Amino acid sequence: MKKLALVLLLAASPFVSAQPFPSRPIEVINAFAQGGANDLNVRALQVPAEKILGQPLVQIFKQGGGGIVGTTEVATAAPDGYKILVVTSGELTAAPNLVKTGYTLDSFAFLGRISSKPYALVVRNDAPWKTFADLSRATSNPPGKQTVGTTPQGGMFLTAQHFIRRGGVPLTTVPYGGAGPALTALLGGHIDSVWAPLAAAEAQVKAGAMRILAVTGNARVAGHPDVPTFKELGIEAPFVQWTGFVAPKGVPADRLAILRDALARISKDPAYLQVAERSGVEVAYASAEEFERQVREEDQVFRALVKDFRLAK
Repeated sequence: MKKLALVLLLAASPFVSAQPFPSRPIEVINAFAQGGANDLNVRALQVPAEKILGQPLVQIFKQGGGGIVGTTEVATAAPDGYKILVVTSGELTAAPNLVKTGYTLDSFAFLGRISSKPYALVVRNDAPWKTFADLSRATSNPPGKQTVGTTPQGGMFLTAQHFIRRGGVPLTTVPYGGAGPALTALLGGHIDSVWAPLAAAEAQVKAGAMRILAVTGNARVAGHPDVPTFKELGIEAPFVQWTGFVAPKGVPADRLAILRDALARISKDPAYLQVAERSGVEVAYASAEEFERQVREEDQVFRALVKDFRLAK
């Protein structure tokens, strides 16, 4: 009887079950608002992901605390592979260096990076500033009058602070729940500019509603050859916004392998590449190992940045 009870107990366990993985939809937690870069990335890969995994990816928005709320939910979720996080530097490398969080990098298993694109400083197309030099001159008369939308913490906030403080551009930051709400506020005329991932602003730029003044990174962006980098303008702004996926630490190795393999295959899927291009998502796949190495290196850079600027709260 004891042996029979043990067999029944093991059969009922979700981690020992012979049931194939995945056998139900996978939740993708997005710690930021609809319309942002994370949202665009998830939407682009949902169709090929279902084709490859045999189950849909259901995106769930869990905003709050500059990405901390949703990230904490995944960090503390059951490690069964059915709840993963679409993630950027804001949640993983910026927030834990700025405030006390209930997670660290060691709380997660890395699945892979799917995209990488610069941050951009954007204004409305009818704004009086046609170039970054125009806006820069305006910010000094008087200093702090012009506003820039960003997040209250995280990658958007920290890279914006780096730009403002080290670049000597006295913009006043206005916090929003993500790139989407900030861009909406810009369109409504509530703020003067937005510091956002280029992928999030791309649609409005293509529609003629917004104009890019400059981008981060070391090279100009394909599709916007006339837009200068901050580096060209003499301002140090090396950061780019990457998007990747992580799972809670402790997910069984075989399930991690399935999720990692699916992400690698999605990154080469013609349908995904077509949708990504239309959405302004710049595909830049990296394996779980490469992705983790990049994240840990960035964590060290942000840690030093927060210390230098005394930005920790």
